[in-house]
Formats: sequence, structure tokens, C-alpha cells
Amino acid sequence: MADTVHEIGTRVVLIESIPLILGGLRSALEEGGITVAAGTHDPHAGVRAAREEKPDVVIVDLDLPARAGVGALQQLRRQDPALGLIASVSPERDDDSLLLTTLLAGATGYLRKDTETVDLLRTVRAVQRGYLTLGPRAGGDFSALLVRLAEADRTLPFPALTDREREVLRLVSFGYGNRRIAQELFISEKTVRNYVSAILPKIQVSSRLEAIVSARLAGLETAGPGTSSAGV
Repeated sequence: MADTVHEIGTRVVLIESIPLILGGLRSALEEGGITVAAGTHDPHAGVRAAREEKPDVVIVDLDLPARAGVGALQQLRRQDPALGLIASVSPERDDDSLLLTTLLAGATGYLRKDTETVDLLRTVRAVQRGYLTLGPRAGGDFSALLVRLAEADRTLPFPALTDREREVLRLVSFGYGNRRIAQELFISEKTVRNYVSAILPKIQVSSRLEAIVSARLAGLETAGPGTSSAGV
């Protein structure tokens, strides 16, 4: 087993909000033969360290406040398109929408913080080689999500939404801002904001980005802009 996880030359930068977990990650990686080039609780410092240290992989904490972990992933991906990026999340926060948001932000690896050391090391090695690796539990969750989406009835996506809310979400899925949506539907920007605020909890997401991902996975955007005329 040691031969599959213990190699020479891998360098990692750690961005982790909790000092105890940061220290545990550092110890586990170094004992596995992986060099920790830098470790910090500050996402901005972590992005700088990645630029300066040129690591093979960066592990980013998704539990950072104000969605700073997702922002760091996006910055790191823009900074180095070839960099291996692993998102790390506490088990109680792990869910489908966070996993999808993480992948959309550019992560190529995803791990829960209760992952065994051997799986942590394997994931780092796999991501370094360019593989998309979701960990022993997240991979099963993602496969189950894809099955649920494939089996879902697409004739009426998001049945909790009204026709007009569904139309607003469809335009959101194109990446349109509130002003463009207001122009398309001949309503005010304030009304669009109100619709979006009502839509997010109904489709069980917490951000506009997650709404776009959910809408696209449900096929809501395939009709194309301007083809629907749902009433108020």
C-alpha cells in the first residue's frame, strides 16, 4: 500500500481556517512523503503562496467564512489553469449543491475532513496527475446525484416554482443580470431581485451561482432566451 501513496516530489499549499486541522493536514502529508510548501488560514495569503511557491496541489477549506474558499478556488484556477485544486469540507456542510459549486469553481478534487489519511494521500497524488478525484464518499454521492438527475421528470423542472419564477430562473441560467432579465420580462429590477430571493430557497440553493448550476442540470436553459412567455 505504501508504494501507491508514497512518492517523492509533490509540493502542497494548505489553506485551512482551523489551526488544529491545518496542523493535522501538515503532519499527515509530510508523514506520507509530501512537502507542505506553505500553510495558512488566510485565503489571500494562500493564493499568494501558490503563486510564489509553485506547488503541485493546493488544498482549500470550503468552511472559510463568506464563501472565501470558493473564491480562492476561482482565483487559483485563473492564476494557474494546470494547478491541482482540492476542496476540503466538514461532513456536516457537505451536500450536492456545494459539490457542484466546487467543481464549477475549478476544483479537481473534493474531500470531507473526516477522510482517512490514506485516502487523503491518494487524492493528492491523483489530482497531481490530473485526475478528477472526489474521494471515497463524495464520489458515491456525486454518482447518486447524476442518477437522480437522469431519472428526474424534465417536463416541469422545479415544480415548487410558479411559471413566472421558472421563467426568471431560466434567464438566470443564461448568466443574465437583473437588468437584462427585467428588460426581457418587462418588469422592474426590484421585482427581479424579489423573484430571485424567492426562488433560491424553493430550489434549495444559497447563491445565484448554485441556481445556475441547478437550472442547467435540470435542462431549464435549453429553450433558449426569449422563447417563453409565461404569465405573471
